[in-house]
Amino acid sequence: METIQSLAQQIEDIDYRIAALEAEAMELNPLQYFVLQRKVDHLVGVKHKLQDEWNNEMNELARCRSAHPAL
Repeated sequence: METIQSLAQQIEDIDYRIAALEAEAMELNPLQYFVLQRKVDHLVGVKHKLQDEWNNEMNELARCRSAHPAL
């Protein structure tokens, strides 16, 4: 359960960082925007990996609860 909460927090942090970078990018010239967009793209990739891990952990939790309903 701690892993799920940690992954959820990391995803939320990345969402915040992406939003901040996107807001900053709107005030930049095209070249600076391109550089910042690469950072955003990287964070989106990291977020997707974390979401996959979160999904896997949730599936495992569901399996455990199905096998042991008292948990």
